Amino acid sequence: MTHAGDVPQWQPTERDVADARVTDFARFVQQRTGATVADYQSLWQWSVDDPAAFWGALWDYFALGDPPESVLDNPEMPGARWFPGVRLNYVDQIVRNARTDRPAILHVSEGGQTTELSWHELLGRVAAFAQKLRSHGVTAGDRVVGYLPNTPEAIIAFLATVSIGAIWSACGQDYSAKAALDRLGQLEPVVLVTGEGYRYGGKSHDKREDVAALRAGLPTLRATVLASELTAQADPADLEAVPVDFDHPLWILFSSGTTGLPKGIVHGHGGVVLE
Repeated sequence: MTHAGDVPQWQPTERDVADARVTDFARFVQQRTGATVADYQSLWQWSVDDPAAFWGALWDYFALGDPPESVLDNPEMPGARWFPGVRLNYVDQIVRNARTDRPAILHVSEGGQTTELSWHELLGRVAAFAQKLRSHGVTAGDRVVGYLPNTPEAIIAFLATVSIGAIWSACGQDYSAKAALDRLGQLEPVVLVTGEGYRYGGKSHDKREDVAALRAGLPTLRATVLASELTAQADPADLEAVPVDFDHPLWILFSSGTTGLPKGIVHGHGGVVLE
């Protein structure tokens, strides 16, 4: 008996597979190392059997910078240390992929309104907000948090934060003030980026009281910035990404909290995604 859920909604064609980035990477691996990685499963197995070779090849494939002296200093888990001595910034990898033939962001609201941001606009707004953060004394290692819906402003705030080496974390405004504090209150943030509310299910949800409660519960705040203020534009050339250690925290995500206080999960700058 076949159920509807057993049938894939989409399957790649042979051309899709041949043109995929991960397939191109596999070809690069075979040429570079001689490893036999004829399909995804064998590529995955090679990454497990020889992680240092895999990640070293990935570094070279994406041309992330000068070759590192070491890929994996300590393979023991927990405590594995990747690319010791390497300094970089996640935002540099975003900037290097900027293009003019398509927008950076297409945001569609619940009502169907589309907002489009070009790469020039996005990076200009990121540069402007990074300057604003610096004016509030934000430096590498500080925490900036968001209490925001999924909007372009959330991306702008995130990129501006990590460009200066600060650490980003956020939760949606569907969380109550208490639920947001359970998460963001652990981080001793210095700046809060937020909005007055959001729209969902055909209704507008006013969050000003929750924002006030959240601010009151974060005594380390130096400033609160409304998302509507993230429209300032600077020259994208003014966007300066601060080099940080490969394992320097990029953002902090949280567990669900179903078994107690939500636990922070730290992700570093050294992340690469195969499309």
